[in-house]
Amino acid sequence: MNNKILVLGIGNPILGDDGVGIHAVRELRKGPKDADFEEASVSGLELVELFRGYEKVIIVDAVKTRDGVPGKIYELSEQDIPSMHGLSPHDVDLRTAMEYGNRFIGRMPVVKIFGIEAGSVTDFRETLTPEVERSLVIVIEKIRKEIGENGST
Repeated sequence: MNNKILVLGIGNPILGDDGVGIHAVRELRKGPKDADFEEASVSGLELVELFRGYEKVIIVDAVKTRDGVPGKIYELSEQDIPSMHGLSPHDVDLRTAMEYGNRFIGRMPVVKIFGIEAGSVTDFRETLTPEVERSLVIVIEKIRKEIGENGST
């Protein structure tokens, strides 16, 4: 780890729009290295372990809401996500995992989440729907500004 910021793309790149986080990180890696970039297909406690040592974590992931409009961009913090316990202690949501992390690992980083409303997450394909692709370009620019690649902080 060379930087204090981690940009984490979450998803499955062969399930259409579910891979939007992975696509984001792969594109951001092509630019200046003002942050560390990782891809993940895990959640909960496994995800929080990746946060160790960072001051800030920016997550990009697909979101699927009832009546959601594909391509809609959500900017969230971990406080915006409801806490829902899974069937076992290993199956917890991000907010609960962050609480465990604070208790057992130490200070957790500030987390910002860019969620992009997915169209299709069940079709086997490596491309995004046009609406999600357009939103991905916007999110990438927002992240570049967030990590200071365009002269901002």
